[in-house]
Amino acid sequence: MNNSPINTASLSWNELGTPISEQFGDIYFSNQDGLEETRHVFLHGNHFPSRFGTHVRSECVIAETGFGTGLNFLTLWQAFEQFRQTSPDSRLKRLHYVSFEKFPLTKSDLQSAHCHWPELEKYSQALCSQWPLAIAGCHRIILADGAITLDLWFGDINILLPQTRQALHNKVDAWFLDGFAPSKNPQMWSETLFQSMADSMRENGTFATFTAAGIVKRGLQSVGFEINKIKGFGQKREMLTGIFPHPPSPEFLPYYARPSATKAQNIAIIGGGIASTFTALSCLRRGANVTLYCEDKQPATNASGNRQGVLYPLLNGKSDELEQFFTTAFLFAHRTYDNLSKAGIPFSHQWSGVAQIIYNEKVRKKAQRIIDNSIPFAQIACYLDEDEVNKLSGLDVNYDALFYPQAGWLSPTELTINTLKYAEKLGLTLRFNHQVTQISAQEAFWHLEIVHHDGEGTTQLQSQHDCVILANGHRITDFSQSAKLPISAVRGQVSHIPTTKTLSKLKTVLCYDGYFTPVDHQDNLHCVGASFRRDRLDLVVSTQEQENNQTHLTQCLAKAPWVKDVDFSRNEARIGIRCTIRDHLPLLGEVPDFETLRVAYTHLDRFKRRKQTPALAPAYPQLYIISALGSRGLCSAPLSAEILASQIFDEPFPVEDNVLNALHPNRFWVRPLLRGKPIEVE
Repeated sequence: MNNSPINTASLSWNELGTPISEQFGDIYFSNQDGLEETRHVFLHGNHFPSRFGTHVRSECVIAETGFGTGLNFLTLWQAFEQFRQTSPDSRLKRLHYVSFEKFPLTKSDLQSAHCHWPELEKYSQALCSQWPLAIAGCHRIILADGAITLDLWFGDINILLPQTRQALHNKVDAWFLDGFAPSKNPQMWSETLFQSMADSMRENGTFATFTAAGIVKRGLQSVGFEINKIKGFGQKREMLTGIFPHPPSPEFLPYYARPSATKAQNIAIIGGGIASTFTALSCLRRGANVTLYCEDKQPATNASGNRQGVLYPLLNGKSDELEQFFTTAFLFAHRTYDNLSKAGIPFSHQWSGVAQIIYNEKVRKKAQRIIDNSIPFAQIACYLDEDEVNKLSGLDVNYDALFYPQAGWLSPTELTINTLKYAEKLGLTLRFNHQVTQISAQEAFWHLEIVHHDGEGTTQLQSQHDCVILANGHRITDFSQSAKLPISAVRGQVSHIPTTKTLSKLKTVLCYDGYFTPVDHQDNLHCVGASFRRDRLDLVVSTQEQENNQTHLTQCLAKAPWVKDVDFSRNEARIGIRCTIRDHLPLLGEVPDFETLRVAYTHLDRFKRRKQTPALAPAYPQLYIISALGSRGLCSAPLSAEILASQIFDEPFPVEDNVLNALHPNRFWVRPLLRGKPIEVE
């Protein structure tokens, strides 16, 4: 992970209004005509837009060194939109743009720079409306109703590229080799950059750059690019273009490989909650025909069916995969929910902030570790003393807290139900009361055995699909292929508390060893949660768990005078069964073939010691899983769905390689095997 905070660009502006980087002492685009320079160097240098018409896949992936003002991106977007208007039946449907930026512009500077190009105004507005916080890592931005995916990687490209070898491996069709001149920014033009470009290229992928410097030409030639010198823009004599004529290189870590689907036109998803909802959206956006099989009569009947759920990141001060994933996931989820709301999809929500209460010394030490060591902390959280907490929350809480101002609560039930209605308009086929009882691999498809409950009886049905995605929570182990996955089912009871004149003043979510939400005015209730029980999986309201929720509230917030009056006497609650796993990270990817893997990888540690390459980890082709979202599905589901769809459709991933590996479904088996320890059959 890039463990350095992100500094935004320091700009000055010359007499022509062109932005100048104070860090590099160079202009961002040509004083003569930045827009035409971009078209000449990067678009025409890579044979765009004429190349759109001959592209053989439904998505074209462009990578860039240095996002800068976004001029290259906006210009390409404009050209692609014009192409789609004139060629609506072409095979190419989507652009995926991956760009690296060490010093991102502030939103206001970005808008000022874009004033140069009125013809790009609508694209600029769309980009600026989703411009992310300056936090290290990937910010995936979905634009143009899903036709454009922008992955903005903030950080030093020579640190990030080695961390994204798998994320970009054999996926890039064209590179825009931009950034400031080698004389102004020599650190960027490195062997790491050139080798990473080669690793990322599809066969016959191209590049273009404004420079003709010898260090660039020699560096690209040394890793296999064929180079051409052509006329530069304006007064510039020469520039470089080229092609990478080589076949794809092998996987870097075969035991954590993520092969794409050979065919993904007809996809079945088994589930009915938030994971399956966003997986369906991600697959629909990529042009697939998707059928969702839900054994219940309506969606969101299990863990996704609570009245209120809390959305906030998981920081731990360790800069590990858990913190990396949940920081990226939180930011993406927030953008996703905002976009859904803007699209008219109704769901109750308030981004009123979340206060993580510091209620004892153990929690204070943990909070201090987060403050001291969590890189994203300064951008997405702050420390509040008890007076500030009382003022922001609207009640006398009387404790210090870590406060997440962009966080808040939303209704998982409404989100799931209404997003599925939206997905149905996009082409999703919904099959409620359809219980998939068995899945089996046939020659070219997956065969599903289904029991349809129609209210009067049952009907045996069958169906066939290219791919199957298991998104049915703890029920994933019902199928023989996924029965060995080390997940646990955990019961959670959320108490429903009637509001009062005092409680209605609460403005932020309070998190402690539990949580207390502001009032949901639809039913004038607060949610207090939640219990964790592994020994009981029924859905009957438990008086004991009600009392436990009350005890956690009164003990953790003992200095808050109002907690003693919180009324649990109505014994109203809702129970859901979470799907959890011991490292708290989702399971995303192909379902591992446990028995074959256990035998084939018996001596995996020897391969590692001898630096030999084993075969790809055995898995069930075209059978995927998105599971173990636990109690943080609101935070993790949208990004998890994008990661899984990126694998299925052979696209760049929006997280670093170490995070990808930490999300792999076979990780609990591969890790001991790499240490020379056998895995036991349960």
